[in-house]
Amino acid sequence: MKQQILLIDDDPVINFIHSKIIRKKFPDVPLLIFENGHKALAHLKSNPVNSYLIFLDLNMPELDGWGFLKAMSLDYKGIDSQVYVVTSSVDPVDKMRAKRYDQVLSFLIKPLKADDLEKIPFVL
Repeated sequence: MKQQILLIDDDPVINFIHSKIIRKKFPDVPLLIFENGHKALAHLKSNPVNSYLIFLDLNMPELDGWGFLKAMSLDYKGIDSQVYVVTSSVDPVDKMRAKRYDQVLSFLIKPLKADDLEKIPFVL
């Protein structure tokens, strides 16, 4: 089983910053960046046997983080994934809503920090 890291966010500046931080922690794991949930779901559909560490923004055009999580919980249950919501939202309602999804392991505030990654138990 191959492992991949998916960064799903529509902000190119955030993607640049986050990719630098993620590559420092996981230099040997392929990192793929998607600007919306549709593109990420298409990748999951065509690569269902991989193991995924997913960093997911909530507010994006086309298919936002909530739509992505809903699709994963309905249509992609068998995919090995660990999802970390990474958002600028500090709304406690968003945090509670994210906890309803089994795949979501944590709710992190943008931007990601190296310390955030130290707490991630992604087995390589």
